[in-house]
Amino acid sequence: METPAESPATHAPSHCENCATPLQGKFCHQCGQSVHSPLRHAGHAIEEFFESFWHLDGRVFRTLRDLMFPGRVAARYIAGHRVDYVAPLRLFVVLSVLTIVAAQFAVHAGGGGDVAKFNGVPVRVVNGFGDAPTAAEVERLRREALAALEEARASTIAIGSGGKQLEKAVATVNRIADERNAALERAAASGVPAESTRPDIGTTIAWDPAKNPVRIGWLPASVNRWLTAQAAHAKENFPRFVEDPELFTHAYLGAVPKALFVLVPLFALLLKLVYLGSGRLYLEHLAVALYSHAWLLLTLLAMSLLAALGGWLAPHAAWAAAAVGLVNVLLWWAMPAYLLLMQKRVYGEDWPATLLRFFVLGSVYCVLVGIAALALLVFSFVHG
Repeated sequence: METPAESPATHAPSHCENCATPLQGKFCHQCGQSVHSPLRHAGHAIEEFFESFWHLDGRVFRTLRDLMFPGRVAARYIAGHRVDYVAPLRLFVVLSVLTIVAAQFAVHAGGGGDVAKFNGVPVRVVNGFGDAPTAAEVERLRREALAALEEARASTIAIGSGGKQLEKAVATVNRIADERNAALERAAASGVPAESTRPDIGTTIAWDPAKNPVRIGWLPASVNRWLTAQAAHAKENFPRFVEDPELFTHAYLGAVPKALFVLVPLFALLLKLVYLGSGRLYLEHLAVALYSHAWLLLTLLAMSLLAALGGWLAPHAAWAAAAVGLVNVLLWWAMPAYLLLMQKRVYGEDWPATLLRFFVLGSVYCVLVGIAALALLVFSFVHG
């Protein structure tokens, strides 16, 4: 029976915490569980992580199954039923790696570069406009771009907003072509050869890092050179985000798993503060944090894969892509609901107290995740 409100004793137990068999050594001779609890000693937690990181058995599937029920794994693990489940740190690290890889895949699948989009799928039909030397070349590229969009339209089951998206894509191609023609006309009137342009961007940064390097007086010259180099990288990557604002959204969502990976210990500390006086140890709160974030990562992993699937389905079956998008929306709203139910089950308080603590904890943590994800996004913006 689960005892969510009780904290295990700090001394070594005389009976196995999993099956209640009297202990005669460091391991239970009935079920094999270790007498050492990783919730009471950080050293045991680290030791367990390295010993079992590569060991796959039925516990993986049992853990993933029970993880679908809010709070079940965390409550049982804290109560001493550890042999049935994958250790929280191990599960969290593995899911972090998988989710970060999947999120990056979704980011790259989401677009970027010179594209026009139809049903959410990038159609790379506008490359070359910025370097077209003559109006005749611009018109040739325009015809090819519009033909590619027409081919995409013909192979798509047009429902919902498909027609509007096609009109937007056509308008994008025509705007890019018209802006390049205007640039060529201005060049002809001034007698100066037209430079390579990206008329689809519409926004440029005139700053030249070579002529105007970053100079902050109280910083060493080496730091100023590094800041100048980072700013130059950001200038180079800026057009990608201007020409395709959706790339910003994809990149931000791709940074969230990394932010969660960094902030788990802080989340456990917030749990400790919110439930101050509960008698629970920090490592118990850390176990709750790791299992809750494991579920969040599992959800983000599913959302990333569904986003990639939706992008692939859009030009072939728009109705299926719309259904995938709806599932993603439901998963997004399922995350706070899951965390609330998990908090209620693990800590065993009444609903008013649980809702109050959840609101305080959620508000603070959402701000921290947003800041961390934004910082990681800026880093990828500079180095991407």
